[in-house]
Amino acid sequence: MALGDQIIVLAYCIAEQGSQFDVPPHGVHGEPVRWIDVAALRCFYSNVGSPMAEQPAPEILTAFNQVLNAIFSRTTIIPFRFPTVVENEGILRQFLESRSSEYRAALHRLHNKVQMDVRLILEPAPASEAPPQSGKSYLENRRARHQEIQSVLQKFRSAASSLAESWVERDTPSGIRGFALVDRSALPLFLEKIGRVLTPAGISARVTGPWPPSEFVEVTHD
Repeated sequence: MALGDQIIVLAYCIAEQGSQFDVPPHGVHGEPVRWIDVAALRCFYSNVGSPMAEQPAPEILTAFNQVLNAIFSRTTIIPFRFPTVVENEGILRQFLESRSSEYRAALHRLHNKVQMDVRLILEPAPASEAPPQSGKSYLENRRARHQEIQSVLQKFRSAASSLAESWVERDTPSGIRGFALVDRSALPLFLEKIGRVLTPAGISARVTGPWPPSEFVEVTHD
């Protein structure tokens, strides 16, 4: 398990140290899940035998996400983007020490919060029904469609009302994604409320979650 003479460390996530729960015994490559405690934080990691490939095998991603999901089911976490690897445990500890105050503040602010994703997708018109468009008319149509999908997302936001403490929006090639920050205790009512939202023809909606509140973390992992 070495790169040169050093052990490669794969980071999973950061949580508050006081949280009490059972940690999955094994993670990626069947390696034991370990942790580092620094300034009221607990950072979970495991050793890996080689650098992670840019396109990892599905079973590797599954093992990584199983560790995250098991911890997230019991407490708020700040996950690392896969794959975040460093040369050894000491470097991971140094990183955690350098950002400990930021991570503590983020975990305190996001305590008991989850993220719900609302993905709205513009369904393309069949090629046989799409008339030729000039550059100007294409841009005008695109602008109108974007305004339409924005109005649909606003319906979701209005339906959720105060149950969502905050929203983040991201444009996507096919539409828009809305991320809602919701307290775990309010999640059933949140789902009930947004489940009543009807989307117009030509726009599909997909709601997923709960996820770790990654979009609401202001700390970078650089």
